[in-house]
Amino acid sequence: MKKKSIAARNVHSARSRTAQIQKDRTILRHLGIITLILTVLFVIATILCTVLHAGRLELYLPEGNSAANFYPEEEGIVDLVFDSSDPSHMTVLAKGRGSVFLINRDPESRIALQYVSVSAGNIIFNKLNGNYSGCEWTVLFVQIYIISIAILLITSFIVRCRSELYSYTTLYFGGIALFMLTGAMEMLYQRIILSRFRLSVNMSDIYYIIRNAGFGFMIWTMIPMLLFAIALVISNIALIRREGRKPANLLGIAMSLAIVGGYIMYFIINRLFSSGSEWDRRLNGALTGAYTTVCVYMQAMLLSAAICGLTAAKKRPFLDKTHVMILGCAVAKDGTPYPLLRGRIDRAIAFAEKQKAETGQDVIFVPSGGQGADEVISEAACMQNYLCKQGISAERILPESASANTKENMRFSLKKITETCSSPQILFSTSDYHVLRSGIISQDEGLNAEGIGCRTKWYFWPNAFIREFIGLLWRKRRQHILWIILLTVLFVALNLLCPM
Repeated sequence: MKKKSIAARNVHSARSRTAQIQKDRTILRHLGIITLILTVLFVIATILCTVLHAGRLELYLPEGNSAANFYPEEEGIVDLVFDSSDPSHMTVLAKGRGSVFLINRDPESRIALQYVSVSAGNIIFNKLNGNYSGCEWTVLFVQIYIISIAILLITSFIVRCRSELYSYTTLYFGGIALFMLTGAMEMLYQRIILSRFRLSVNMSDIYYIIRNAGFGFMIWTMIPMLLFAIALVISNIALIRREGRKPANLLGIAMSLAIVGGYIMYFIINRLFSSGSEWDRRLNGALTGAYTTVCVYMQAMLLSAAICGLTAAKKRPFLDKTHVMILGCAVAKDGTPYPLLRGRIDRAIAFAEKQKAETGQDVIFVPSGGQGADEVISEAACMQNYLCKQGISAERILPESASANTKENMRFSLKKITETCSSPQILFSTSDYHVLRSGIISQDEGLNAEGIGCRTKWYFWPNAFIREFIGLLWRKRRQHILWIILLTVLFVALNLLCPM
Protein backbone atom coordinates (compact mmCIF):
# COMPACT_ATOMS: atom_id res chain seq x y z
CA MET A 1 0.00 0.00 0.00
CA LYS A 2 2.84 2.37 0.89
CA LYS A 3 4.61 1.72 -2.44
CA LYS A 4 1.36 2.34 -4.30
CA SER A 5 0.85 5.59 -2.39
CA ILE A 6 4.36 6.81 -3.24
CA ALA A 7 3.92 5.83 -6.88
CA ALA A 8 0.57 7.65 -7.01
CA ARG A 9 2.12 10.80 -5.57
CA ASN A 10 4.95 10.66 -8.08
CA VAL A 11 2.52 10.24 -10.95
CA HIS A 12 0.46 13.17 -9.63
CA SER A 13 3.59 15.34 -9.28
CA ALA A 14 4.74 14.49 -12.80
CA ARG A 15 1.30 15.26 -14.19
CA SER A 16 1.18 18.57 -12.30
CA ARG A 17 4.55 19.59 -13.70
CA THR A 18 3.57 18.59 -17.24
CA ALA A 19 0.26 20.44 -16.92
CA GLN A 20 2.02 23.59 -15.70
CA ILE A 21 4.52 23.47 -18.55
CA GLN A 22 1.76 22.99 -21.11
CA LYS A 23 -0.24 25.82 -19.57
CA ASP A 24 2.75 28.18 -19.71
CA ARG A 25 3.48 27.22 -23.31
CA THR A 26 -0.13 27.97 -24.20
CA ILE A 27 0.14 31.36 -22.49
CA LEU A 28 3.35 32.14 -24.39
CA ARG A 29 1.74 31.10 -27.67
CA HIS A 30 -1.26 33.37 -26.98
CA LEU A 31 1.03 36.26 -26.03
CA GLY A 32 2.90 35.77 -29.31
CA ILE A 33 -0.36 35.82 -31.27
CA ILE A 34 -1.49 38.99 -29.46
CA THR A 35 1.86 40.64 -30.24
CA LEU A 36 1.49 39.76 -33.94
CA ILE A 37 -2.08 41.04 -34.05
CA LEU A 38 -1.11 44.30 -32.32
CA THR A 39 1.74 44.80 -34.78
CA VAL A 40 -0.52 44.23 -37.80
CA LEU A 41 -3.19 46.56 -36.36
CA PHE A 42 -0.57 49.20 -35.63
CA VAL A 43 0.73 49.14 -39.20
CA ILE A 44 -2.80 49.21 -40.69
CA ALA A 45 -3.90 52.03 -38.37
CA THR A 46 -0.91 54.25 -39.16
CA ILE A 47 -1.35 53.73 -42.91
CA LEU A 48 -5.09 54.46 -42.71
CA CYS A 49 -4.52 57.62 -40.67
CA THR A 50 -2.03 58.89 -43.22
CA VAL A 51 -4.29 58.05 -46.19
CA LEU A 52 -7.44 59.48 -44.61
CA HIS A 53 -5.68 62.73 -43.72
CA ALA A 54 -3.85 63.03 -47.04
CA GLY A 55 -3.85 66.51 -48.49
CA ARG A 56 -3.85 68.34 -45.15
CA LEU A 57 -1.45 68.96 -42.28
CA GLU A 58 -2.31 70.54 -38.95
CA LEU A 59 0.45 72.95 -37.99
CA TYR A 60 0.71 74.41 -34.46
CA LEU A 61 3.11 77.22 -33.65
CA PRO A 62 4.50 77.91 -30.17
CA GLU A 63 2.31 80.13 -28.01
CA GLY A 64 2.67 83.83 -28.82
CA ASN A 65 3.09 83.29 -32.58
CA SER A 66 0.31 84.11 -35.02
CA ALA A 67 -0.34 81.67 -37.85
CA ALA A 68 -2.11 84.44 -39.83
CA ASN A 69 1.25 86.09 -40.50
CA PHE A 70 2.47 83.16 -42.58
CA TYR A 71 2.23 82.80 -46.35
CA PRO A 72 3.71 80.31 -48.87
CA GLU A 73 6.84 81.58 -50.66
CA GLU A 74 5.66 79.96 -53.91
CA GLU A 75 2.14 79.55 -55.27
CA GLY A 76 0.58 76.31 -56.50
CA ILE A 77 1.97 73.91 -53.90
CA VAL A 78 -0.05 74.55 -50.71
CA ASP A 79 -2.83 76.75 -49.37
CA LEU A 80 -3.10 77.94 -45.77
CA VAL A 81 -6.32 77.99 -43.73
CA PHE A 82 -6.20 79.83 -40.39
CA ASP A 83 -8.10 78.95 -37.23
CA SER A 84 -9.97 81.94 -35.80
CA SER A 85 -10.36 80.26 -32.40
CA ASP A 86 -6.66 79.42 -32.07
CA PRO A 87 -4.22 82.03 -33.47
CA SER A 88 -1.28 79.59 -33.34
CA HIS A 89 -3.03 76.93 -35.46
CA MET A 90 -3.23 76.68 -39.23
CA THR A 91 -4.12 73.94 -41.69
CA VAL A 92 -1.86 73.35 -44.68
CA LEU A 93 -3.77 72.05 -47.77
CA ALA A 94 -2.00 70.38 -50.69
CA LYS A 95 -2.43 71.80 -54.20
CA GLY A 96 0.52 70.28 -56.06
CA ARG A 97 3.82 68.42 -55.65
CA GLY A 98 7.02 70.00 -54.32
CA SER A 99 8.57 71.80 -51.34
CA VAL A 100 7.87 75.32 -50.13
CA PHE A 101 8.84 77.69 -47.31
CA LEU A 102 6.08 79.27 -45.27
CA ILE A 103 7.34 82.78 -44.52
CA ASN A 104 6.42 84.84 -41.44
CA ARG A 105 5.57 88.49 -42.21
CA ASP A 106 6.20 89.52 -38.60
CA PRO A 107 9.95 90.33 -38.29
CA GLU A 108 9.78 90.37 -34.49
CA SER A 109 8.45 86.82 -34.21
CA ARG A 110 10.69 84.09 -32.83
CA ILE A 111 9.50 81.73 -35.60
CA ALA A 112 10.71 83.00 -39.00
CA LEU A 113 9.50 80.20 -41.26
CA GLN A 114 8.16 76.65 -41.66
CA TYR A 115 9.24 74.26 -44.39
CA VAL A 116 6.78 71.74 -45.88
CA SER A 117 6.74 69.39 -48.84
CA VAL A 118 3.98 67.56 -50.71
CA SER A 119 4.86 64.04 -51.86
CA ALA A 120 3.04 61.32 -53.80
CA GLY A 121 -0.47 60.69 -52.53
CA ASN A 122 -0.69 64.30 -51.33
CA ILE A 123 1.13 63.45 -48.10
CA ILE A 124 2.38 66.71 -46.56
CA PHE A 125 5.59 66.67 -44.50
CA ASN A 126 6.81 69.33 -42.13
CA LYS A 127 10.57 69.08 -42.64
CA LEU A 128 11.34 70.99 -39.44
CA ASN A 129 9.74 68.63 -36.92
CA GLY A 130 8.96 65.46 -38.86
CA ASN A 131 5.17 65.82 -38.69
CA TYR A 132 3.11 64.62 -41.63
CA SER A 133 -0.53 64.17 -42.64
CA GLY A 134 -2.38 62.25 -39.93
CA CYS A 135 0.63 62.06 -37.61
CA GLU A 136 -1.38 63.25 -34.57
CA TRP A 137 -3.02 59.83 -34.45
CA THR A 138 0.19 58.06 -35.42
CA VAL A 139 1.95 59.53 -32.38
CA LEU A 140 -0.79 58.16 -30.14
CA PHE A 141 -0.67 54.74 -31.86
CA VAL A 142 3.12 54.58 -31.46
CA GLN A 143 2.87 55.31 -27.75
CA ILE A 144 0.09 52.75 -27.21
CA TYR A 145 1.95 50.15 -29.29
CA ILE A 146 5.28 50.55 -27.45
CA ILE A 147 3.61 50.41 -24.03
CA SER A 148 1.52 47.37 -25.03
CA ILE A 149 4.51 45.49 -26.43
CA ALA A 150 6.49 46.24 -23.26
CA ILE A 151 3.69 44.79 -21.11
CA LEU A 152 3.48 41.68 -23.32
CA LEU A 153 7.24 41.13 -23.22
CA ILE A 154 7.43 41.56 -19.45
CA THR A 155 4.57 39.07 -19.07
CA SER A 156 6.30 36.61 -21.41
CA PHE A 157 9.54 36.98 -19.45
CA ILE A 158 7.75 36.21 -16.16
CA VAL A 159 6.10 33.12 -17.66
CA ARG A 160 9.40 31.94 -19.13
CA CYS A 161 11.11 32.35 -15.76
CA ARG A 162 8.54 29.92 -14.41
CA SER A 163 8.70 27.22 -17.08
CA GLU A 164 11.79 27.82 -19.26
CA LEU A 165 14.21 29.41 -16.82
CA TYR A 166 17.28 27.49 -17.99
CA SER A 167 17.27 28.91 -21.49
CA TYR A 168 19.22 31.57 -23.36
CA THR A 169 15.93 32.56 -25.01
CA THR A 170 14.65 33.57 -21.57
CA LEU A 171 17.79 35.66 -20.99
CA TYR A 172 17.32 37.41 -24.33
CA PHE A 173 13.62 37.96 -23.59
CA GLY A 174 14.55 39.54 -20.28
CA GLY A 175 16.98 41.96 -21.93
CA ILE A 176 14.49 42.90 -24.67
CA ALA A 177 11.66 43.28 -22.13
CA LEU A 178 13.74 45.62 -19.96
CA PHE A 179 14.75 47.66 -23.01
CA MET A 180 11.14 48.00 -24.18
CA LEU A 181 10.03 48.81 -20.62
CA THR A 182 12.34 51.83 -20.50
CA GLY A 183 11.03 52.86 -23.93
CA ALA A 184 7.45 52.65 -22.63
CA MET A 185 8.40 54.68 -19.55
CA GLU A 186 9.97 57.30 -21.83
CA MET A 187 6.75 57.46 -23.88
CA LEU A 188 4.62 57.87 -20.75
CA TYR A 189 6.96 60.49 -19.32
CA GLN A 190 6.89 62.42 -22.58
CA ARG A 191 3.11 62.31 -22.77
CA ILE A 192 2.66 63.44 -19.14
CA ILE A 193 5.24 66.25 -19.27
CA LEU A 194 4.11 67.70 -22.59
CA SER A 195 0.41 67.51 -21.69
CA ARG A 196 1.21 69.28 -18.41
CA PHE A 197 2.54 72.23 -20.39
CA ARG A 198 -0.30 71.94 -22.91
CA LEU A 199 2.03 71.01 -25.75
CA SER A 200 1.32 68.43 -28.43
CA VAL A 201 3.73 65.54 -29.06
CA ASN A 202 5.37 65.93 -32.47
CA MET A 203 6.86 63.18 -34.58
CA SER A 204 10.22 64.76 -33.80
CA ASP A 205 9.66 63.73 -30.18
CA ILE A 206 9.00 60.15 -31.29
CA TYR A 207 12.03 60.19 -33.60
CA TYR A 208 14.15 61.51 -30.72
CA ILE A 209 13.10 58.66 -28.43
CA ILE A 210 13.78 56.07 -31.15
CA ARG A 211 17.18 57.52 -32.09
CA ASN A 212 18.23 57.88 -28.47
CA ALA A 213 16.64 54.69 -27.13
CA GLY A 214 20.03 53.49 -25.89
CA PHE A 215 20.72 56.65 -23.92
CA GLY A 216 17.16 56.52 -22.55
CA PHE A 217 17.78 53.01 -21.26
CA MET A 218 21.03 54.09 -19.62
CA ILE A 219 19.32 57.02 -17.88
CA TRP A 220 16.37 54.96 -16.61
CA THR A 221 18.67 52.23 -15.29
CA MET A 222 21.41 54.57 -14.01
CA ILE A 223 20.42 54.48 -10.33
CA PRO A 224 20.15 50.67 -10.03
CA MET A 225 23.34 50.22 -12.06
CA LEU A 226 25.31 52.67 -9.90
CA LEU A 227 23.94 51.10 -6.72
CA PHE A 228 25.01 47.71 -8.08
CA ALA A 229 28.48 49.13 -8.81
CA ILE A 230 28.76 50.41 -5.22
CA ALA A 231 27.63 47.03 -3.86
CA LEU A 232 30.28 45.30 -6.00
CA VAL A 233 33.04 47.50 -4.59
CA ILE A 234 31.92 46.98 -0.98
CA SER A 235 31.63 43.21 -1.38
CA ASN A 236 34.96 43.01 -3.20
CA ILE A 237 36.79 44.89 -0.47
CA ALA A 238 35.36 42.45 2.09
CA LEU A 239 36.30 39.51 -0.14
CA ILE A 240 39.89 40.72 -0.58
CA ARG A 241 40.32 41.23 3.17
CA ARG A 242 39.23 37.66 3.83
CA GLU A 243 40.69 35.77 0.87
CA GLY A 244 43.52 37.92 -0.50
CA ARG A 245 44.18 39.89 -3.68
CA LYS A 246 43.70 37.15 -6.22
CA PRO A 247 42.86 38.27 -9.79
CA ALA A 248 39.54 36.41 -9.58
CA ASN A 249 38.64 38.42 -6.46
CA LEU A 250 38.92 41.71 -8.36
CA LEU A 251 36.16 41.03 -10.92
CA GLY A 252 33.58 43.03 -8.98
CA ILE A 253 35.78 46.13 -8.81
CA ALA A 254 36.58 45.80 -12.53
CA MET A 255 32.88 45.55 -13.36
CA SER A 256 32.00 48.55 -11.17
CA LEU A 257 34.68 50.62 -12.91
CA ALA A 258 33.28 49.54 -16.28
CA ILE A 259 29.76 50.61 -15.25
CA VAL A 260 30.80 54.03 -13.95
CA GLY A 261 33.26 54.52 -16.81
CA GLY A 262 30.53 53.68 -19.31
CA TYR A 263 28.42 56.64 -18.19
CA ILE A 264 31.39 59.02 -18.07
CA MET A 265 32.53 57.97 -21.56
CA TYR A 266 29.07 58.68 -23.00
CA PHE A 267 29.20 62.33 -21.98
CA ILE A 268 32.74 62.63 -23.36
CA ILE A 269 31.72 61.15 -26.74
CA ASN A 270 28.58 63.29 -26.82
CA ARG A 271 30.72 66.46 -26.85
CA LEU A 272 32.98 65.51 -29.76
CA PHE A 273 30.83 67.34 -32.34
CA SER A 274 29.75 70.76 -31.13
CA SER A 275 29.24 73.03 -34.15
CA GLY A 276 25.47 72.52 -34.07
CA SER A 277 25.08 71.83 -37.80
CA GLU A 278 22.72 69.07 -38.88
CA TRP A 279 25.60 66.93 -40.19
CA ASP A 280 27.50 67.29 -36.92
CA ARG A 281 24.39 66.36 -34.97
CA ARG A 282 23.89 63.29 -37.15
CA LEU A 283 27.52 62.21 -36.75
CA ASN A 284 27.27 62.74 -33.00
CA GLY A 285 24.06 60.72 -32.91
CA ALA A 286 25.61 57.90 -34.96
CA LEU A 287 28.69 57.73 -32.71
CA THR A 288 26.76 57.89 -29.45
CA GLY A 289 24.19 55.46 -30.88
CA ALA A 290 26.93 52.93 -31.62
CA TYR A 291 28.47 53.39 -28.18
CA THR A 292 25.20 53.20 -26.23
CA THR A 293 24.13 50.11 -28.19
CA VAL A 294 27.11 48.17 -26.85
CA CYS A 295 26.61 49.53 -23.31
CA VAL A 296 22.88 48.87 -23.32
CA TYR A 297 23.28 45.34 -24.67
CA MET A 298 25.69 44.45 -21.87
CA GLN A 299 23.58 46.18 -19.22
CA ALA A 300 20.36 44.54 -20.40
CA MET A 301 21.98 41.10 -20.39
CA LEU A 302 23.49 41.75 -16.95
CA LEU A 303 20.14 42.81 -15.46
CA SER A 304 18.32 39.92 -17.13
CA ALA A 305 20.93 37.44 -15.87
CA ALA A 306 20.65 38.89 -12.34
CA ILE A 307 16.85 38.48 -12.36
CA CYS A 308 17.05 34.95 -13.77
CA GLY A 309 19.88 34.05 -11.40
CA LEU A 310 17.97 35.17 -8.31
CA THR A 311 14.85 33.38 -9.57
CA ALA A 312 16.82 30.18 -10.15
CA ALA A 313 18.39 30.35 -6.68
CA LYS A 314 14.99 30.78 -4.99
CA LYS A 315 12.92 28.40 -7.13
CA ARG A 316 11.43 25.39 -5.34
CA PRO A 317 11.80 22.07 -7.20
CA PHE A 318 9.16 19.36 -7.47
CA LEU A 319 9.38 16.60 -4.85
CA ASP A 320 9.58 13.72 -7.32
CA LYS A 321 13.30 13.22 -7.76
CA THR A 322 15.08 9.91 -8.20
CA HIS A 323 18.61 11.36 -8.18
CA VAL A 324 20.27 14.39 -6.61
CA MET A 325 23.52 15.38 -8.29
CA ILE A 326 25.99 17.40 -6.22
CA LEU A 327 28.34 19.58 -8.27
CA GLY A 328 31.86 19.51 -6.91
CA CYS A 329 34.36 22.24 -6.17
CA ALA A 330 37.77 22.42 -4.43
CA VAL A 331 38.42 20.22 -1.39
CA ALA A 332 40.68 20.92 1.58
CA LYS A 333 44.23 19.57 1.85
CA ASP A 334 43.08 16.94 4.36
CA GLY A 335 40.46 15.62 1.93
CA THR A 336 37.46 17.19 3.70
CA PRO A 337 35.06 19.59 1.99
CA TYR A 338 35.57 23.33 2.27
CA PRO A 339 32.52 25.26 3.57
CA LEU A 340 31.42 26.03 0.00
CA LEU A 341 31.31 22.36 -0.97
CA ARG A 342 29.88 21.33 2.38
CA GLY A 343 27.00 23.76 1.82
CA ARG A 344 26.15 22.05 -1.48
CA ILE A 345 26.13 18.61 0.16
CA ASP A 346 24.04 19.79 3.11
CA ARG A 347 21.55 21.41 0.72
CA ALA A 348 21.19 18.11 -1.18
CA ILE A 349 20.67 16.19 2.09
CA ALA A 350 18.05 18.73 3.25
CA PHE A 351 16.11 18.28 0.02
CA ALA A 352 16.29 14.48 0.25
CA GLU A 353 14.97 14.59 3.82
CA LYS A 354 12.13 16.90 2.84
CA GLN A 355 11.11 14.73 -0.10
CA LYS A 356 11.25 11.61 2.07
CA ALA A 357 9.10 13.24 4.74
CA GLU A 358 6.46 14.51 2.31
CA THR A 359 6.34 11.73 -0.30
CA GLY A 360 8.17 8.78 1.22
CA GLN A 361 10.51 8.56 -1.77
CA ASP A 362 14.27 8.19 -1.31
CA VAL A 363 16.86 9.60 -3.69
CA ILE A 364 20.20 8.41 -5.02
CA PHE A 365 23.00 10.90 -4.37
CA VAL A 366 25.38 11.52 -7.28
CA PRO A 367 28.46 13.41 -6.05
CA SER A 368 30.23 14.62 -9.18
CA GLY A 369 33.77 15.92 -9.55
CA GLY A 370 37.24 14.66 -10.42
CA GLN A 371 40.58 15.12 -8.70
CA GLY A 372 42.55 18.29 -9.35
CA ALA A 373 46.33 18.42 -9.56
CA ASP A 374 46.54 19.98 -6.08
CA GLU A 375 43.88 17.77 -4.45
CA VAL A 376 44.63 14.67 -2.37
CA ILE A 377 41.28 13.07 -3.22
CA SER A 378 38.64 13.44 -5.90
CA GLU A 379 35.76 15.78 -5.18
CA ALA A 380 33.33 12.89 -5.63
CA ALA A 381 35.17 10.75 -3.06
CA CYS A 382 35.32 13.70 -0.64
CA MET A 383 31.57 14.19 -0.93
CA GLN A 384 30.92 10.45 -0.64
CA ASN A 385 32.87 10.31 2.63
CA TYR A 386 30.92 13.28 3.98
CA LEU A 387 27.58 11.75 2.96
CA CYS A 388 28.46 8.49 4.73
CA LYS A 389 29.33 10.41 7.90
CA GLN A 390 25.89 12.04 7.73
CA GLY A 391 24.25 8.63 7.80
CA ILE A 392 23.66 8.10 4.08
CA SER A 393 24.16 4.44 3.18
CA ALA A 394 26.69 3.55 0.47
CA GLU A 395 23.91 1.92 -1.59
CA ARG A 396 22.34 5.36 -2.08
CA ILE A 397 25.53 6.99 -3.39
CA LEU A 398 26.58 6.86 -7.04
CA PRO A 399 29.87 8.78 -7.34
CA GLU A 400 31.16 10.22 -10.61
CA SER A 401 34.87 11.09 -10.37
CA ALA A 402 36.02 11.77 -13.95
CA SER A 403 34.60 15.26 -14.60
CA ALA A 404 36.67 18.45 -14.58
CA ASN A 405 34.00 21.12 -15.11
CA THR A 406 30.25 21.68 -14.93
CA LYS A 407 29.65 20.47 -18.48
CA GLU A 408 31.39 17.19 -17.73
CA ASN A 409 29.59 16.97 -14.37
CA MET A 410 26.30 16.92 -16.23
CA ARG A 411 27.38 14.68 -19.10
CA PHE A 412 29.22 12.00 -17.11
CA SER A 413 26.67 11.95 -14.29
CA LEU A 414 23.79 11.47 -16.74
CA LYS A 415 25.62 8.54 -18.30
CA LYS A 416 26.04 6.92 -14.88
CA ILE A 417 22.45 7.56 -13.88
CA THR A 418 20.91 6.16 -17.08
CA GLU A 419 22.90 2.94 -16.68
CA THR A 420 20.67 2.03 -13.72
CA CYS A 421 17.51 4.12 -14.30
CA SER A 422 15.57 4.42 -17.54
CA SER A 423 13.47 7.47 -16.62
CA PRO A 424 15.28 9.48 -13.96
CA GLN A 425 14.05 12.72 -12.40
CA ILE A 426 17.24 14.63 -11.63
CA LEU A 427 18.00 17.53 -9.31
CA PHE A 428 21.39 19.18 -9.05
CA SER A 429 22.70 20.92 -5.95
CA THR A 430 25.23 23.74 -6.20
CA SER A 431 25.89 27.23 -4.85
CA ASP A 432 23.09 29.78 -5.28
CA TYR A 433 25.04 31.97 -7.73
CA HIS A 434 25.83 28.91 -9.90
CA VAL A 435 22.29 27.52 -10.33
CA LEU A 436 21.35 29.44 -13.48
CA ARG A 437 24.42 28.61 -15.56
CA SER A 438 24.39 25.00 -14.33
CA GLY A 439 20.75 24.72 -15.34
CA ILE A 440 21.48 26.03 -18.84
CA ILE A 441 24.34 23.56 -19.19
CA SER A 442 22.09 20.75 -17.95
CA GLN A 443 19.57 21.58 -20.69
CA ASP A 444 22.34 21.54 -23.30
CA GLU A 445 23.47 18.13 -22.06
CA GLY A 446 19.95 16.65 -22.12
CA LEU A 447 19.38 16.30 -18.36
CA ASN A 448 16.30 18.54 -18.14
CA ALA A 449 17.17 18.84 -14.46
CA GLU A 450 15.96 21.24 -11.80
CA GLY A 451 18.42 22.98 -9.51
CA ILE A 452 18.78 24.11 -5.93
CA GLY A 453 21.42 26.37 -4.44
CA CYS A 454 23.01 26.68 -1.03
CA ARG A 455 23.59 30.11 0.42
CA THR A 456 26.99 31.75 0.11
CA LYS A 457 28.48 34.56 2.15
CA TRP A 458 27.25 38.03 1.23
CA TYR A 459 30.67 39.28 0.17
CA PHE A 460 31.31 36.25 -2.06
CA TRP A 461 28.06 36.23 -4.04
CA PRO A 462 28.45 39.44 -6.18
CA ASN A 463 31.96 38.58 -7.35
CA ALA A 464 30.92 34.99 -8.10
CA PHE A 465 27.85 36.22 -9.99
CA ILE A 466 30.04 38.40 -12.24
CA ARG A 467 32.17 35.34 -12.99
CA GLU A 468 29.02 33.39 -13.86
CA PHE A 469 27.78 36.23 -16.07
CA ILE A 470 31.05 36.29 -17.99
CA GLY A 471 30.74 32.52 -18.39
CA LEU A 472 27.22 32.90 -19.79
CA LEU A 473 28.40 35.49 -22.32
CA TRP A 474 31.39 33.41 -23.34
CA ARG A 475 29.30 30.31 -24.06
CA LYS A 476 27.35 32.20 -26.75
CA ARG A 477 30.00 34.76 -27.66
CA ARG A 478 29.43 34.50 -31.42
CA GLN A 479 25.71 35.15 -31.03
CA HIS A 480 26.34 38.11 -28.75
CA ILE A 481 28.88 39.63 -31.14
CA LEU A 482 26.46 39.19 -34.06
CA TRP A 483 23.58 40.81 -32.18
CA ILE A 484 25.76 43.72 -31.07
CA ILE A 485 26.92 44.33 -34.66
CA LEU A 486 23.37 44.17 -36.07
CA LEU A 487 21.93 46.46 -33.38
CA THR A 488 24.82 48.91 -33.75
CA VAL A 489 24.25 49.15 -37.50
CA LEU A 490 20.51 49.69 -36.86
CA PHE A 491 20.95 52.57 -34.41
CA VAL A 492 23.70 54.19 -36.48
CA ALA A 493 21.34 54.09 -39.49
CA LEU A 494 18.49 55.54 -37.44
CA ASN A 495 20.63 58.47 -36.34
CA LEU A 496 21.86 59.12 -39.88
CA LEU A 497 18.50 58.78 -41.63
CA CYS A 498 15.72 59.72 -39.17
CA PRO A 499 14.40 63.31 -39.33
CA MET A 500 16.16 65.53 -36.81
